[in-house]
Amino acid sequence: MPKTENTLLPPYPRLGECYRILAKALDTKASNRHVDQLARKGDFDWQLLESLRDELIRVPLGSKSNVQFARFVASAMETLQENYVQLIKTVALDSLTREQALPVLAEHFLAPYLGSFLLQMHKAIPSPPLAQLLDEQRHPVDITLTWLENELEIAPNHLGQQLYPDACGENKNGREAIRRWRQGEQLPELQSIALLHQKLQTQFPARPLLLQAFTEWLIVARALAVLESTASGFIRLRQCVFQQVLSDIPIIDIGVILSLLNIEAAAHKRGLVESGLLLFEQLKRTTEKSRGDQARTRYALDQFRVHLGHHDPKGISTYYLEWLEGRWHVLAGQLDTALLHFELAADLALYRSGQTQKDILREALLLAAYLGKRPLYKRLKHRALVMGLSYLPGGKESVASDHELKLIRDNFTVKFPERGRFVDPVPELSALH
Repeated sequence: MPKTENTLLPPYPRLGECYRILAKALDTKASNRHVDQLARKGDFDWQLLESLRDELIRVPLGSKSNVQFARFVASAMETLQENYVQLIKTVALDSLTREQALPVLAEHFLAPYLGSFLLQMHKAIPSPPLAQLLDEQRHPVDITLTWLENELEIAPNHLGQQLYPDACGENKNGREAIRRWRQGEQLPELQSIALLHQKLQTQFPARPLLLQAFTEWLIVARALAVLESTASGFIRLRQCVFQQVLSDIPIIDIGVILSLLNIEAAAHKRGLVESGLLLFEQLKRTTEKSRGDQARTRYALDQFRVHLGHHDPKGISTYYLEWLEGRWHVLAGQLDTALLHFELAADLALYRSGQTQKDILREALLLAAYLGKRPLYKRLKHRALVMGLSYLPGGKESVASDHELKLIRDNFTVKFPERGRFVDPVPELSALH
């Protein structure tokens, strides 16, 4: 019985994980329990992602910097999310681990977006030299502070002395903070950046546009430092972004790159893939079955499980086995057991199986509704809405109304018709009507 806790990370980082890293980079996370829950469990509430953009980007950046910058960052994140979800929905990475997928995603997906973001800022507001900001030999915060000193005609490395002339009390703390930022010993917090902006406004009231731009770039510099550190175990992120900027963000088909990598990773288990595809044909929902098919496919499934354990010890492709198990148990009339397999298949396929996610989710939702399992149905539908799989009645207005469940329940026997079930003696189908 499939009760195993899923501890294997999917190859695609979850949206919650992405928002958590972004919030850390911008210093806007505080103690947001929703982003932590999304990072751990996946997408359980379609409404949360938009509210997270408000809570983690628009509101704090608008408060500590300015509304226009906050909207710009939030819009960039929304575009990134839309394209990321589209990639997740269409390109399967069901032969790759997280460790194998991350370097490619960072270099060919994240880096181009970061490069484009920086170029847009560079064209819109006063900016430090991007080549220096992306120089791995210099800390991005130091580059930003040096740029401001140059613009304000302050001697190099003397911003602290300019703003805090007395080396005692608050002034000493201010000087020391700027020194630590320059050296990369400490990152400027969002609140500290806002206070620094106020201090600069007091001394340089005639340069409001420059100071506002500096504040925005200091936030970006902090974010670059965090993202670079996060990615340091598998990629030189700033170098990749610099290459993108130098090339004016060339068009890259990340889908092709990932697909080829996935095919290469699956080369050693070609026989396993072929046997899995054959089983899928034998367990089609609508194909008429012959006497003895139930026993034959049961034996084939058991053999497939053994071979999968041998060729895929990490369980990367286990979602496919659980999907087939769910199909088999539905065709055998064992619906409660089938639902356990479908639930596990849906969990394992998420952020992994490309277009197959939609098919697994659809069948799991149908069965959950047919059996009257409203909590599971709601959880799966939230996920479907996050992934943009809008084939369900009710849309976003109601996640699991009685009317919606009835419509879905009535559709179960259409998708799993009587003619497609095993003809061997089986228990009667039971469901709530």
